[in-house]
Amino acid sequence: MVAATPKFKSAEFRSVLTEVKAVFDAHSMGILLVDALERPIAEQIYGRFARQAQGTRMASIKKSELVGHLTSGFFSNDEVAFHLIKELDRACHKERHIVASIPEEQAPDRVGSYRAIALKRERAKLVWGLARDDRAAVRQLANRVIKEFFQETAVYEGARAMLQGEADGAPVEQVALAKSLHEQANQLEVTAKKLTDLETQVSRYEEDRARLLAQIGSRERALKQESEAREEVESQLSSLKKALEAVESEQRAVEAAQQSEHQARVVADDLAQKVRRLEKLAAASKTLSAKEEALEKSERRAEELGRLLEKERDARQADAQAHAEVQAKLRSELESTREELHRARKQLVDGDRPAPEAGAAQGLLILLDQANLAAAAGIAYRRKVNFAALYETLRAGRKVSRAVAFVVDNGGAFEAFADTLRKSGWELRIKKPRVFQNGQVKADWDMGIAIEAIERCELADTVVLVSGDGDFVPLVKHLKRAGKRVEVAAFGDGLAVDLATTADGVTRLGPETLE
Repeated sequence: MVAATPKFKSAEFRSVLTEVKAVFDAHSMGILLVDALERPIAEQIYGRFARQAQGTRMASIKKSELVGHLTSGFFSNDEVAFHLIKELDRACHKERHIVASIPEEQAPDRVGSYRAIALKRERAKLVWGLARDDRAAVRQLANRVIKEFFQETAVYEGARAMLQGEADGAPVEQVALAKSLHEQANQLEVTAKKLTDLETQVSRYEEDRARLLAQIGSRERALKQESEAREEVESQLSSLKKALEAVESEQRAVEAAQQSEHQARVVADDLAQKVRRLEKLAAASKTLSAKEEALEKSERRAEELGRLLEKERDARQADAQAHAEVQAKLRSELESTREELHRARKQLVDGDRPAPEAGAAQGLLILLDQANLAAAAGIAYRRKVNFAALYETLRAGRKVSRAVAFVVDNGGAFEAFADTLRKSGWELRIKKPRVFQNGQVKADWDMGIAIEAIERCELADTVVLVSGDGDFVPLVKHLKRAGKRVEVAAFGDGLAVDLATTADGVTRLGPETLE
């Protein structure tokens, strides 16, 4: 790497100036400046620093005289020395690169080939390139070249004097020898020039080679970066493939879970239909044990289905709750009415009773399944029931013999709710929920409503059952056999089809009965 000319007065400049002065004396520096420095540059530097140059016509001064003044200034004025070093660095830039490209161990042999009779321009520039090299051993070669130059000059001058002495009676042999030396010197100069040209070409080839190697290295680095980038992309692609496989696996698991959920719903619906088809206690005396066994199996199956459905999505919770309500109804029927079973069995076995005398029973007997109606209103409208408006809608201008609401006391603000019902014209039948060991809560009124209807139906000619539960179909049939008109009132989405088709009349409730 060729160093640039250091700044004036810097430590680097003082070091360079010391190194150059160690190589050149005044004589050798003058010879170097004659051949290496162009005259316009020499005139410019001389005119800038020489006082005697003011008013002097530069063309009238010989170059040797200019160089003499500049050589003197080089060793006496650092500013003159700085401008001379700067201009020589610029003029000898190529030669400095040639010298810098020569390995240190090859420098003595390579420099020895730059031989010529006179220190011409190329050789002078080469000497400056040697003197400005960073390597001390290479800088010393400049002294050798200068020394060889002086030796060759002395021989050349002797031969030239010998040639001039040919007319003064010099020996013929010496004159011939002088001519021969002169011709050899000329040939040597031509050969040296050719060798210099070859060295220049070699230097250019080496520079081209270094540039090509640098380009190859750059291409290799770019190729390596592209390879690393490709490996990184392939790694990312592999990671994405693994992630995609994981997502597909999760998707298959979700689809399997959805399929399991669908199957569980089908089983739950089938079980619910089977439970609703059970005869509640019509032939309980003959089939009670079989029903209890079937109920136990149904409970175990329902618990298993409940655990499955609890793990599924929140959207399926309504089905699980409906299934649990069916189980609660059946359990409550068995646990809360065993002691009343003998009376219900007797009434069911007796069958049809004689119709009361005309005019003995009048008005409406309204039986309200409050929990069933509130749940249907919440699902269909997400609103609460207005029980005062419900009472007026069911009465429809008719006489009401008795209106009974079957409610569950869940605590909290129940007393205020009960007072509201009473003020709206309802009699209350209240039951507290039962909590079992497995955490299930039961508070079913189906059997209580059935007993109330059978015992109180003689007091009215029309029974209005306010519920959409299809489990009341046997009760409706029994009341119709007893000669009563049976009406059903419920919200459309919560009304069982078989219950609606069995009743004598249907009142489909709407928003007018809601708060």
